[in-house]
Amino acid sequence: MIDTESVGIDSVAVEPDHCHRCGAELGTREFEGSEYPWHSEFELVLSRNSVPGVRVVVHDEDSVLLLDEPIPQHEGVWRLPGGHAKYDEGPRRAGVRELEEETGLRASPSNLRFLTILHTEFPSVVFYLIMYALERSEASGELTPESEEFEVAFRPLRELRASSDRIRESDLERIELAFED
Repeated sequence: MIDTESVGIDSVAVEPDHCHRCGAELGTREFEGSEYPWHSEFELVLSRNSVPGVRVVVHDEDSVLLLDEPIPQHEGVWRLPGGHAKYDEGPRRAGVRELEEETGLRASPSNLRFLTILHTEFPSVVFYLIMYALERSEASGELTPESEEFEVAFRPLRELRASSDRIRESDLERIELAFED
């Protein structure tokens, strides 16, 4: 049993398997009568919050899969496949579901490689984007946009670096992480 007076509690968007601060794999501990994700180094309990987001960097040696959606907040800006997890859906499962819905590509949740967690704050909501990488060879299916108006394509990394006005800086940073390994 954890001493409730000496432990930190962070609210997170999903039932995490990795720490949002350092990326370390988490264990579990009993806290106030229930099992919770636990980070022993920080003496930190992670309590679930209901607004998760996931993104998947699907890549090969020199290109990455991106979407261009004709909706106001995304139009003209390439973005990574992903979205919000459904209630009681883990982040990896949400990532492969969103990947298939938006692009037609299928993958196993076990093939997603954890990259990082991006903490995002807006005036009315705070959430975490859990970022995963997936080798293009580990995906199956045909590229099929979710809608006729959407564009889905593999873009060369050199094109992304030269078109910083077409991609969010935070997405480009996560793409670069996927290419480091």
